[in-house]
Amino acid sequence: MTPADVVLDLRPPGPAVVLYVLSVLPAVVVVPIVLDDFSPTVAAVVLPLYVGVLAFNTATVLSRARAYADGSLVVRNRLSTRRLQRADVDRVTVARRRGPGSAWQLELLLTDGSTLPVVATQTPQSRPQRRLEERAAALQRWLEDAAHR
Repeated sequence: MTPADVVLDLRPPGPAVVLYVLSVLPAVVVVPIVLDDFSPTVAAVVLPLYVGVLAFNTATVLSRARAYADGSLVVRNRLSTRRLQRADVDRVTVARRRGPGSAWQLELLLTDGSTLPVVATQTPQSRPQRRLEERAAALQRWLEDAAHR
């Protein structure tokens, strides 16, 4: 599908992109220092940890949810991509992310009873921000658009 078919494109908020940039910058300084000035044992512990954080942040920044004019929705999370149809989604909610931290994100409640998080909408705020609620409303409007056709 072409970008012209995209009705709604949800990408990670600015703070997630800033975090990603901040996690990439140390590669220029930290990696050479660790390789040159530390023992191989320390390097063998520090470098994989750094690569893991960088991979996690890269996957977060590349996550997105795209709603298309044909009624399909593609949700790309960190490790998976799922294509849904409007009929597969019951509603959109704002929910606290499971796991460590106090991030909030949109979740899709599917008609089969399961939930699908939308990682691209995660915000590390202690409560949902207006922007997150606006994104939920925009996605809900797209879902309801089929009922008005």
